[in-house]
Amino acid sequence: MNMLMTRKWLAVSIAASCALAPAAASADKVARVVADYTVFVDPPTGFVFVKLPAGWKFVGKVDAQEVERVPHHVVTSMLVDTDESVAKK
Repeated sequence: MNMLMTRKWLAVSIAASCALAPAAASADKVARVVADYTVFVDPPTGFVFVKLPAGWKFVGKVDAQEVERVPHHVVTSMLVDTDESVAKK
């Protein structure tokens, strides 16, 4: 009897987990993988970071006009569409 209750509880738990887990859609965003020494500017704040081998390092802040004029090699978004990330691999 105890084994039957355990199996029922397990089945209900799995069903609930599956029902509540969000399904991965093609519009989901994933984190971008960047090389060391990549420069990232966060547009809303103007904060500037550099990716070092040990991790991200805050290096300063730029004003709103400078955020609009960053060079093309400066990263301004760390999220990409899942379709885009797969296409680039």
